[in-house]
Amino acid sequence: MKTLFLTLLIGLNLFGGVESFEDFVREETTAQTPPSASFAVLKGDKILYESSFGFNDSKASQATSLESIYHVFSLTKILSATLVMQLVNEGVLGLEDPVEKYLPRFRAKYEGKEVTVTILNLLNHSSGITDRSSEVRPLTDDDYYAYAKASGLETAKYVELPYLPGSEANYSSAEYIILSRIIEKATGEGFGEMVMERVVGPAQMKRSGFTYTDAMAADQVYGTMKMFSITGIAMRMFMDSANKDHWDGTTEWLKQFDIGWLAAGGLVAPIHDMALFLSAYNNHLLMDEKTKKMFLETPTVKVDSFLSSQEDVRFGIGWYHIKDKGEFFYQHQGLGPGFRTMIRIYPKYDISFVILTSQTETDIDAWGDRLIKDVKGGLF
Repeated sequence: MKTLFLTLLIGLNLFGGVESFEDFVREETTAQTPPSASFAVLKGDKILYESSFGFNDSKASQATSLESIYHVFSLTKILSATLVMQLVNEGVLGLEDPVEKYLPRFRAKYEGKEVTVTILNLLNHSSGITDRSSEVRPLTDDDYYAYAKASGLETAKYVELPYLPGSEANYSSAEYIILSRIIEKATGEGFGEMVMERVVGPAQMKRSGFTYTDAMAADQVYGTMKMFSITGIAMRMFMDSANKDHWDGTTEWLKQFDIGWLAAGGLVAPIHDMALFLSAYNNHLLMDEKTKKMFLETPTVKVDSFLSSQEDVRFGIGWYHIKDKGEFFYQHQGLGPGFRTMIRIYPKYDISFVILTSQTETDIDAWGDRLIKDVKGGLF
């Protein structure tokens, strides 16, 4: 009873703390910058607050709800890393296992000398394999390798790395795609099915998946990109014209689309399900305390973040480890055509939150900073 009363008291205080953030989000969605936004706040594994603002579509015919479906993009990597750590705990994978243990064609060189890339290097983005490392595909993708051989295409014997694995970190989706292939080789099961069975299912994320079901599609959030923005211009280069819907003033609205690279960013989910994932993650439902400790406390690798305004940025397993403005937090962001998303965990306060928005250009770091400031104001 005492615990319930304390939770209710914290919840009541929190409502006052997020009022300013609510007003801010309401103003932004009214101005369609972005058209839709949702966020949830947790204390430990308890969901204290969740809300949605704006509309799912350009005609403003469907208000965004807690069940409206967003592309979360690279927040998917945290679910992927969770699956990897489950398999590490079970002895199926080892953090120091070399990639070639599971993908025998894989070879890597640095300055002309062969080097080892481990599963940990892939998890913390310290492998040196970038999204532009085209030569890595035939080394790790059996289907593509067979196609290349049958077509008489020349394939590389190794990938040349820009730095020694483990010496620095640079963000790359390719590393998580390779991780998914390792998982499939090690288990004999499909990556997407395993995430659904071992992460999405136990977390009770009933409206999430790697493709839109009919029920989900009926309540989807349509992504948007601003015409006059550096990010929008860059994203449009990667967006298939078939997925573009129409221009609305200076904003491009997108059609429904699915992402092929599941492990790196393929999940679609509503804010309520993402809050449920955080709850399950925080209460050890998805892994035991020892495995979670390894997840969060395995030594990090420094990120060359000269373009970042944050003071210290490092990569751990799955998470960014960030020190900024006197605070430490774990974070991951999602960015892709039409959407910008974020998860943050503040261990000092046992507070975590998720923000989902329907516009590529959302300044999600500023939103996160503003939200934690308001939450702290309400709780402390």
